[in-house]
Amino acid sequence: MATENDIAKEIDVDRLQAISNRILTEESAVLMDWSCHPIGPRANNFVTAGVFRISGNTRLRNGAVRAWSVIVKVVREDPRRDDPAHYNYWRREILVYDSELLRNLPANIVAPQCYGIDGQVDGSVWLWLEDIPHERRTWGWDDYRYAAGKLGEFHAAYLTGHPLPEAPWLNKQWLRSWIKECIRYRDVPDPQAMASLLSDRRSASLIQRFTRLEGSIGAWLQALEQLPRTLSHQDVYEHNTMLDAARQEEGKLAVIDWQFASISGIGEDLGRFLGLAVSRGDVPVERFGEYRELFMSSYIGGMKRSGWGGDETLPRIGCFAAFALRSVWEVPKLLKKLEKQPDSSECKRLFLVAEHQLDAASEVERLLMNLEVSRR
Repeated sequence: MATENDIAKEIDVDRLQAISNRILTEESAVLMDWSCHPIGPRANNFVTAGVFRISGNTRLRNGAVRAWSVIVKVVREDPRRDDPAHYNYWRREILVYDSELLRNLPANIVAPQCYGIDGQVDGSVWLWLEDIPHERRTWGWDDYRYAAGKLGEFHAAYLTGHPLPEAPWLNKQWLRSWIKECIRYRDVPDPQAMASLLSDRRSASLIQRFTRLEGSIGAWLQALEQLPRTLSHQDVYEHNTMLDAARQEEGKLAVIDWQFASISGIGEDLGRFLGLAVSRGDVPVERFGEYRELFMSSYIGGMKRSGWGGDETLPRIGCFAAFALRSVWEVPKLLKKLEKQPDSSECKRLFLVAEHQLDAASEVERLLMNLEVSRR
């Protein structure tokens, strides 16, 4: 992983001055000083070597001094993820920013401006991105309502006239690829540990329900890939959604990190959003039912504001299936934790999350059955 010292040593000061002048819309301003600091966890994605904020001061022609900042995202070359069909194709975000995709998003969705794309001698690529201001705070009920509603407006815009983008690097089977990788890398209990888990009534019930879900994955993916298609982010959650009161007054929502951009079924993005919020503990698991309805009703309300009047069963299938399918990764992880710390508070919380995921799986089966009956 790159460190701030690595980045500071490799920065070309002339390049930095050109980019800072572009941020300030000044052609001949002079860079005075700058510093580099890391943002977020060191290893937050296989193909991200680090994210850094570079900030500094520049003297303008009139003698005034202006402060500025820019984000440098270091994308790591990864031969194991060199196929556009891979959910985490290493070049995808580079190609997203090198295209027109994010420059005219519908529904007042805002993405960072890209000031430059620089290849490095080690094969990595630096993305110079706008440092979007936002409020650093814990999300509340109204924040989730606003974000889910804007997501619904955004998705429905592609169903009501906004052209759906076409590009070979936009994954059209994102969830299928993600599940394949989860199955490849997940850690499952050994037979002896599994036998012990099956001796517990509640754990046995969870395992049996999960086994039934795994048997339905193929049919579910086919159903999801037949849903109305829209541009999806696939990683909407609190850290990638820049809340700001001024933007909200204008009906805008800023979203960063477009590495997982895909063409997916309506509702899928929402299910991922809900799943991440619950799994990370940002949404209290004991109030899951309330929040699930908040996410769903806000999303459908947003779709309607964009002029969509379709069958509400369809986004529900997309959302609940994407949420339930997180269990493909999270149930095996839970079972491993239960081997070592069965009575820990974290295990108890994750057990509730997994049960909600499997409840959602039952709801998906019911919705798919009703949809099939209605189409006969």
